[in-house]
Amino acid sequence: MTDPGDRFGMPASAFQAARESHGLDSPVFRMGMYVSTRQEVATLPATQLLPIVIDWMWESPSELIPNSDQIAQLRAILLARADAAEPEIRELVVACEEYLKV
Repeated sequence: MTDPGDRFGMPASAFQAARESHGLDSPVFRMGMYVSTRQEVATLPATQLLPIVIDWMWESPSELIPNSDQIAQLRAILLARADAAEPEIRELVVACEEYLKV
């Protein structure tokens, strides 16, 4: 069983490195710095989850760029949701599929 609090294997050191590269004292919050937990992907409302996932995939700093395995895992969790047929979740699944084509 995978830890529901896991952020797709992103180590704490990657988050620290991203904060340091952006500037620890920067008043600006860098987009893509938040990586959802597996539990959040499985349970957050799609409207809340969509910008988090999209920012992680396309706006994250280099230290947090997801790899294909992470996006495939994200996609699998989305497809396992009870609301997987809903348009908002389908949009996320399609975003994952597009990312995997890159």
